Amino acid sequence: MFNIENISKAYGKNQVLSNVSFYANEGEAVGILGVNGSGKSTLLSCIVEKYAETNVGYLPQSNPLFEELKPVDNIRMWCKLTKAEIIERLTTPPLLYLGINEFMDKPVSKLSGGMKKRLSLATVLINNPSILLMDEPFAALDLPAKQDILMYLQNFRASGGTIIIASHDEEIFNFCNRVLLLRNGSLIDTNELKQQGISYVNMLR
Repeated sequence: MFNIENISKAYGKNQVLSNVSFYANEGEAVGILGVNGSGKSTLLSCIVEKYAETNVGYLPQSNPLFEELKPVDNIRMWCKLTKAEIIERLTTPPLLYLGINEFMDKPVSKLSGGMKKRLSLATVLINNPSILLMDEPFAALDLPAKQDILMYLQNFRASGGTIIIASHDEEIFNFCNRVLLLRNGSLIDTNELKQQGISYVNMLR
């Protein structure tokens, strides 16, 4: 179990997060739902900073890629593996399922949005994290690209990996085991809201 405890963050007098705590089990995907500006990205950044010694991989919303470089050279910027070792990992399961080998010889500037997102994910997963944090992973992606990434995430979760996804897109959370609503700096379990007959959709407006 991955326990996140007592995370607070303020910018000046603006309290963004107030003693946020939650847990994520092995093989579980937990969604953090909230409107833009609610503090989702801040929460993920704080988790990465506070639990730096834990085997955590972090995929930010923007693709951390170098446009002029090819996929393998991009990945080399984020790990200590040799080019041959990277290619071996990309062409064997589980990273094979990301399909990076399909565009290995193209510079990033020639890749589609879906390809870039898969490559960004590879830069994180190449280091074999047990916990994966994702910030708006499907932003601006078409349906086939979303399905490709979901297929890999399903395999990652099935192998015991833990996933925490921050987004404002409700559709993403069909994939998640649990969904937590970030509102006014605190987390609310949407299952508890449902039991009380409260629609969290209205709380996102």
